[in-house]
Amino acid sequence: MYIYDGNQRAQELEKGVQREVKALFEKGVNLTIAAILFTEDSGSRLYTRLKGEAAARSGISYRVYEFSLIDSVETVQAKINQLNGDDSITGIIIQKPWRKTWQKLQGSTASAKEYATWWTSLVSALSVQKDVDGLHPESLAAIKHGNWQDQGRVLPATAQAVLTILDDFSQQNQKPLSSYNISIIGKSDLLGTPLYFELKRRGVMCELLGRTELQEKIEAGAGLTQSDIIVSATGVSGLITEKLLGEGTALIDVGEPQPDVDLESVISSGKVSFITPVPGGVGPLTIVSLLQNAVFLVKHKEL
Repeated sequence: MYIYDGNQRAQELEKGVQREVKALFEKGVNLTIAAILFTEDSGSRLYTRLKGEAAARSGISYRVYEFSLIDSVETVQAKINQLNGDDSITGIIIQKPWRKTWQKLQGSTASAKEYATWWTSLVSALSVQKDVDGLHPESLAAIKHGNWQDQGRVLPATAQAVLTILDDFSQQNQKPLSSYNISIIGKSDLLGTPLYFELKRRGVMCELLGRTELQEKIEAGAGLTQSDIIVSATGVSGLITEKLLGEGTALIDVGEPQPDVDLESVISSGKVSFITPVPGGVGPLTIVSLLQNAVFLVKHKEL
């Protein structure tokens, strides 16, 4: 079983970002990412710190603007609008808080639908030219239509991170990605949905499963045994067990903060050929992918 080293791969890619940022600086172009952070969410605070550190190593300024999850939508939107109009800001990210953290502060009656509405109201306020994490509805629409690059959009950083891992896996095995059957579990706008449409654009056989569809497969007795590669991003700890897998399965675990994969179960089964650990797998590549996105947006604007 091959354990993918996301930290090492991210360091390699970060060197490329550093070279591109230096070249832009020599042309008089400075990169600055503005991050909206909701301070009650511990995961957001951690990722914001790590992204800021990586940006600093790459020569990118990373400015953090802190808010509370109980601040009004209008208050946060006002700051986003200000950043949209600030020519010194080349990219903006809204660090998405964990839904349960948001619900806890809103009260026991707050629903998942209300959370989705709240989030959409914020990402919709972003300038699409500065949408460094590819989460504006127009960016997501361009990804679905397969013309995101032509429009100067970017993929969400987590989706780009997984694509990097998939490409590395393909090259390691000297087989095209289109020769694999891929299952994506979790339909989020940060990963599942954009990854599915981008893989389909590339001619890859893939399916996008929510919890209901996965449960139906489990109840049918097949599980995910027909999948060569499984990408899981549900936040359900231990969801992926050896009973779901076929022989030689590759697992890309995007669980947060705990892994989706039941490591003890899948490792002891001997069925897994490739796996990304949590932490140290997708996470580091998500950070460097955000920086790559920041470079892409500036270079596209300069064209």
